[in-house]
Amino acid sequence: MKSAPIAIIGGGLSGLCSAYRLHQRGIAFQLFEARDRLGGRIFSTQPHGLDLGPSWFWPGQQQIASLIMELGLQAQVHAQASDGLSVMEYADGSLQRSHGGASMAGSNRLAGGMKRIIDTLAGSLPAECIQTSNDVQHIARTADGISLGIRQFAAESTRPFSHVILALPPRVVSQRIRFQPELPSIEKQWLDQVPTWMAGQCKFIAEYADAFWLEQGLSGDGFSQLGPLSEIHDASPLSGSTQALFGFVGIAPEQRRGKDNALKQAAIEQLTRLFGDAAGSPIAVHLKDWAFDERTATDHDRRVQGSQGHSRPTLDREWDDRVLWAGTETASLSNHSNGYLEGAVESGNRAAALAVQLLEHT
Repeated sequence: MKSAPIAIIGGGLSGLCSAYRLHQRGIAFQLFEARDRLGGRIFSTQPHGLDLGPSWFWPGQQQIASLIMELGLQAQVHAQASDGLSVMEYADGSLQRSHGGASMAGSNRLAGGMKRIIDTLAGSLPAECIQTSNDVQHIARTADGISLGIRQFAAESTRPFSHVILALPPRVVSQRIRFQPELPSIEKQWLDQVPTWMAGQCKFIAEYADAFWLEQGLSGDGFSQLGPLSEIHDASPLSGSTQALFGFVGIAPEQRRGKDNALKQAAIEQLTRLFGDAAGSPIAVHLKDWAFDERTATDHDRRVQGSQGHSRPTLDREWDDRVLWAGTETASLSNHSNGYLEGAVESGNRAAALAVQLLEHT
């Protein structure tokens, strides 16, 4: 097969899966990530690998399960802790402990955090083919393929490629990348309408020396009508190097803007109400507000929260198959992958397979 340079924009799970599959076929590529790190919405604390991004995958999600097996990480898979009583906090401040209600029961996690997949994928690829801190700002159609306008620190450059795989949330593409010729209005509307997975989420983690909730017969699951955390789960790593509880902040993005320290304090006070005095003395706390991560969320994501449910666009056909789509938002709607890690893997594999097919016919 004739080798050709493929540009991949986005160094999250989907973009790295595309790069991994192209590399397996001996196809030249360059991956560009605007952040100074890989992983995109996969973001794990150091050194314990506590996930501030996606944390789970489920039995039956075959694409990510196969990838984990292929990367030799299957021994690191473990079930989400869910044994014990859940705690419900009602609006009047009363608490109820009961069996059941563990909403993530049956899901799986990865020892060392989901970033372990990112590190393993990146480690299998040629280092010179991965460029972080490279912000692609312009995509132009040329007679021979695609030209990218890339900003790296203060410098700008233009580089030619045969095809480009967009492994970014559609709204981020719409807001941050200029196209020449401009996209048809119907395509621009599609990009703006697709909700970005996790874009409105804010996650809080408190680390402890001991899993004191287990000693009380609690699972670590909690639900609250008072907040600021609306849903809480055990986030302790399999290694036992630390113990942790994490929660989703249930306050609208604009109401929590610039209030990280207040949110951390309020979350600790809430965990103390639900799990006892020991929860009031964490050894470390972490907060990641994805709504104000400019590489993840747009103004529209902060204003309007919606569910997934959109098929991928038709831009590839309009640009003679030069622009291909990846990213979980473009994954299949029929097999519960759209908006999950499963969808990131599925769409990355799909985009790479399509690129291979196109190159075979050039």
